[in-house]
Amino acid sequence: MTSEPPIPPPPEEEPVKLPDLNMTLLGADQVEQLFRDIEACTQITEIIPKFAARGHVSDTASITMVQARELLASRAVRGIQFRYRYEDADWWDTLMLLGDQFRLVRIRHDFTGFTRDGLRVPGG
Repeated sequence: MTSEPPIPPPPEEEPVKLPDLNMTLLGADQVEQLFRDIEACTQITEIIPKFAARGHVSDTASITMVQARELLASRAVRGIQFRYRYEDADWWDTLMLLGDQFRLVRIRHDFTGFTRDGLRVPGG
């Protein structure tokens, strides 16, 4: 009787590390400072309005900083997401209306090791 060597298990992949979330509440003056900082210090890649509590925003829904300011000031949106590059990293700031304040959720993304469709590249 011949015996085949056992098939080794596939190599274990490193678990995907989720980006850290930073959250804070801002007043109107702090939101204006955030707008100025993003404009002056970053490379904006996209600004996306959030109109409804549920549902997805169209891929072509990107707006300008002027439009984002106007939508927030008129309370015509539920929130705005700023996507930008800062210090060689991708950042997403989501600003949500919360009464007279704004909740800011900031995420630093690391997309290295991923393909365009979001699949993880082995060893990446």
